[in-house]
Amino acid sequence: MKKFLILSLIAVAASGCATIRQADGTTTRYFLTQVSVVVRVVNNCAPLMDLERVGGVVVKGLPYGGSATVPLVSTPFSGSNRRMPLTAKGYTEKMVYLGSISREFYVNTYEGTREEVWEVSRLNLPGGRGGCQ
Repeated sequence: MKKFLILSLIAVAASGCATIRQADGTTTRYFLTQVSVVVRVVNNCAPLMDLERVGGVVVKGLPYGGSATVPLVSTPFSGSNRRMPLTAKGYTEKMVYLGSISREFYVNTYEGTREEVWEVSRLNLPGGRGGCQ
């Protein structure tokens, strides 16, 4: 049990943490178990936006002009250059689907956790159609 606790503490210390300052002046701290990219997503496109990862929705109903911070934690033992996808899906106020866009964020285990901003200003539909409302 002691070995597990010591290894857990070493893993948290090695991966680090990220402190994000919000627009209202408050701070949010994320303790990350692996190297990560902490993404601030800004909705410049749709009345409402959902943010999804492979495991499901991480932010639901982000309003136009709003932003959300999403920590993308990498998969352990997946090499030194790791990629993490994030998808933004736009909707009208009546929940009519407007389109989506995906982006992959990269992190290198030798560089450590970092922050990035993604301003979503375009959505795509199958066949090349799409756009913002």
